[in-house]
Amino acid sequence: MQQASLEQLNDIVEPTAAGWWPPAWPLLIIVTGLIIALLAVTLLSWRRYRARRPQRLALQQLGQLQRPAASDITLLCKQVALAYYPRTQIAELNGTSWLLFLGAKDNGYQQLIERSDELFYKPASPELIGQYQQLAMHWIGQARRQAKRSGTDV
Repeated sequence: MQQASLEQLNDIVEPTAAGWWPPAWPLLIIVTGLIIALLAVTLLSWRRYRARRPQRLALQQLGQLQRPAASDITLLCKQVALAYYPRTQIAELNGTSWLLFLGAKDNGYQQLIERSDELFYKPASPELIGQYQQLAMHWIGQARRQAKRSGTDV
């Protein structure tokens, strides 16, 4: 009797290997989320890169100036300021008010404020121009952040 039942059994059939497609739905959700996150990071990085372009160009040009005049430095700073602030706010600034806008008082450049007439309206000493150039480099590096903080970012 046992012999007969063993003869009636079929051979064991091994299943085929599992295919890679279609993936499980949790894997689809994870991959989709990663793709969306990667696209979002790429987009935000690109926007930040584009928004900082005026700063990068101005810092590069400021570093390339040989014996700059106060008007050269002011021109670069005003170009950056116009990229981040409304034109009406920037157009009215000159002399001491311009230096205060750049943060000369907060950053320890009191001598520039005291000698602003000499800096802008007379031939300035190389020391005074050097201080103005340092202030400009510092301000240009912070311009976008300050504009966003003040809520006037264009």
